[in-house]
Amino acid sequence: MKPAIELERYEIEELSYVRSVDNEDLGSDNLKLAIESGMTEDRKNGKVTLKAKFVDQGENKTIVARVSGYFTINSESEQENYLVVNGAAIVFPYLRSAISMVSSLDSSDAVLIPTVNILSLLEEQAKDK
Repeated sequence: MKPAIELERYEIEELSYVRSVDNEDLGSDNLKLAIESGMTEDRKNGKVTLKAKFVDQGENKTIVARVSGYFTINSESEQENYLVVNGAAIVFPYLRSAISMVSSLDSSDAVLIPTVNILSLLEEQAKDK
């Protein structure tokens, strides 16, 4: 039996490491995450994009990363739910790893963003809309 969705590939669409903190970031949360998703008309393929912005005021650095995963959808029902929830859970380690790697090039203290509860993040994101 095939899984509900299968990762075909992932792409790092944006990766920015800046040694400054903008005024708009002062006093903000250290980590902001967002999830976007979409499917083809035939609902056989989908894309999940995770975007993270990490601000470290103490070290005066900002990291922005956007990673997308491209999936084949094998489920006949609840395609959108499988894509968003499971797709985000599959793509998140790639996002986390990219942030960790780029931050470790500048310092021995690599940024390690915590694991997240994808369902809670989606609920939070829905409230903000």
